[in-house]
Amino acid sequence: MKRADTSPTTPRLTLDPTPSSRRSQVLDVLRDAILDGSFGPGEHLKQDRLCTQFGLSAAPVREALRDLESEGLVTHIPRQGVVVCDIAPGELLGLLAPVRLAIEAFALPLAARRMDDATWQRLEGIVAEMGAPDASLARLNDLDVAFHDTAIAASGSQHSAQLWRSVLPRIRLQFRRLAPLHEDLAEIQDEHRRLLDALRTREDATIAAALEEHILGSARELLEREPPSGQA
Repeated sequence: MKRADTSPTTPRLTLDPTPSSRRSQVLDVLRDAILDGSFGPGEHLKQDRLCTQFGLSAAPVREALRDLESEGLVTHIPRQGVVVCDIAPGELLGLLAPVRLAIEAFALPLAARRMDDATWQRLEGIVAEMGAPDASLARLNDLDVAFHDTAIAASGSQHSAQLWRSVLPRIRLQFRRLAPLHEDLAEIQDEHRRLLDALRTREDATIAAALEEHILGSARELLEREPPSGQA
């Protein structure tokens, strides 16, 4: 399975017609558009244009943009407006990945000792689905999140789950950046198979080493494949 075409397309911004919070709907649509690459790093999200596209007043759009900023997906630059964030390699390796590693290094050894058969089967099923021949990049990213969601929830650590949710939008942005750098998307399944095998040992040192490679080692390797800025 070779690298997928991830060229951004013009986003279609439509809301579900069923009654619900317009702020929440706008937030979900814009978040998905950022995470699927429809809105790329550095792109401006103009409030008046979004209001026109959604057919809404300014209030729910403005509130949704504030929520995106709190999630770390956009930033407000004075006199420029709201801009989609990027994750610089230094920030990824020096901050985001170590924060993620700290959360999972605490939670996953606990999970490995607590998981019941149904949870092990759930993780096995996620890894198996990653090998589907028609799995898109977006689907693989969803499965990647589902694997770690399931494992962290199984730890029973409320604080781990809360911290994970607080950084999850940034982690999903990291997935979006790194996944296309795989030479073969089958690597994503292989990485999670190795991590699952480590969890099955229930040995803290084995799990810690596997997580170090899964989170930091993989990120370093993929970033080395990234072409220099300005090159295709």
